[in-house]
Amino acid sequence: MWLSWYRDSLAPDNHDALRIKEARLPKITGSSPQLHKRRYLVDWVATICERCDITTETLHLSIMCLDHFMDKYSIDDAQLHLIALCCLLIAAKFEESDMKIPRIQTLNYFVQNAFLTKEFRQMELLLLEFFCWNLVLPTSAHYIEYYKMAALSPNDTLNGEKVTKSMEGKIMKYIAKYCKYFLDISLQDFAFSQLPPSLVAAASIASSRHSLGLSPSWTSQLKEVTGFSVSQVQPVALALIRARDAECENVEVPCGDMLAKCNTTDHKAAEGPQHTTRVVGC
Repeated sequence: MWLSWYRDSLAPDNHDALRIKEARLPKITGSSPQLHKRRYLVDWVATICERCDITTETLHLSIMCLDHFMDKYSIDDAQLHLIALCCLLIAAKFEESDMKIPRIQTLNYFVQNAFLTKEFRQMELLLLEFFCWNLVLPTSAHYIEYYKMAALSPNDTLNGEKVTKSMEGKIMKYIAKYCKYFLDISLQDFAFSQLPPSLVAAASIASSRHSLGLSPSWTSQLKEVTGFSVSQVQPVALALIRARDAECENVEVPCGDMLAKCNTTDHKAAEGPQHTTRVVGC
């Protein structure tokens, strides 16, 4: 649905429109009684996406839908898998080509055919009504391709050496891999879902540059494209890097404390105009 918007001549205007849409999203409070099961559901849905060849954009949209829905309702444990699958289904219908939208029978396979087709349809309708039939919701995965176009600058150095033209192609491939990796990490910790998706995408770029040894980690070009200063991006990037290191050491480190400072008015100018809404899609 968002295919190559970032390559259009109107990409800056498209980006501004996404940021306005982002600013209208209601804040996620973390009040769901099932919040402790979120990490498991995220990993489970990600596995399904991988096995069904579903895009990163669809995965991120499905988790955004799940977060917003869980935040408003107390859900029976028996229904959590159905809701997660239906979030994935409606996200795929908005993001994927018709041939790649998973069938209900396929999704039901991942829960040993525990639900009736009628139950899928009823839950799908409930979710669509909750979002006012509007799933044009910007996630960090929708920003990342646009931001990656500014991920390398003419004055960059790599481990102290100036980046040459012959190195750029290989570096960009690694940046793409790192960005996907950091976006995946951001899905796993609930704290990142409470931040503007554009900020998480920008921090993924900064984290990727840092991990590769590119200096500086944030450039004037990236500031111009994203609208975020280094002081805004740095704490989120550090939280992503900390989460990456914790994953490598096979320990769980909550990032909420590190990100608490990011949920302030410091980012309102970068988020765009502020709006109040009752539900996500309206």
